[in-house]
Amino acid sequence: MIRALVVDDEAPARDHLARLLSVHADIQIIGQAVNGFDALEKIGELHPDVVFLDIEMPGFNGFEVIENLPEPPVIVFATAYDEFAVRAFEANALDYLLKPIQPPRVAQCLDRLRVSLAGRGERPAESLGKLLTEVGPKLIGTRTRIAARKGKRIVVLPLSEVTHISLEDKLAFVHTEKDRFLTDRTIGELEQTLEPSGYFRISRGELVNLDAVRELLPWFSGTYKVKLSSGAELDVSRERARELKHLMGL
Repeated sequence: MIRALVVDDEAPARDHLARLLSVHADIQIIGQAVNGFDALEKIGELHPDVVFLDIEMPGFNGFEVIENLPEPPVIVFATAYDEFAVRAFEANALDYLLKPIQPPRVAQCLDRLRVSLAGRGERPAESLGKLLTEVGPKLIGTRTRIAARKGKRIVVLPLSEVTHISLEDKLAFVHTEKDRFLTDRTIGELEQTLEPSGYFRISRGELVNLDAVRELLPWFSGTYKVKLSSGAELDVSRERARELKHLMGL
């Protein structure tokens, strides 16, 4: 049985797709989500095999949902985008359902899905990585938010409120001036995602928001520390110090 989650901010669209899926005996609809934030919570709770994901939604859109999942399930996009996006989805071996969704197209999609889940196609994470790299920036723009966890709650943080991200006991924590939150992403993944938004990796285990840097302090043997708006002082590795000084106009 293939466990499916349907995500769309419009109830008629969710119900329509759920009806089309329900006629297939090997598809079990385990839930519906009404927006991107709800999708993150439901995916974490229900662990679906496949998510039928709308792209244009309030809060987190479909691409932002994927970027905030460390190990996303198989994703099938439900989209009303134009031919540019459709060609991109096809080129990256990801399936899509073009709205208004028709029964024959759902059947074709499920055939491809069964092949993928049987391990005979490209791994979903590889396809999603290609899509996010090649298409995501064009359709999303500059990142402005990040999802993190506080206990069992998922919290959406504006990047402007984040001072730095640190690695502690192999776990990555997102810090604000008053609190810290756990993220499922690695430092390397966050560096790649957040660099265009003004973040810089100062060491192997720390990534800082350049807007939060208040002082660059000389330290021992040519190294430096950065002092952040929160008052935190972090070590800058010697090899990163020169680039950081350049970014700060020094």
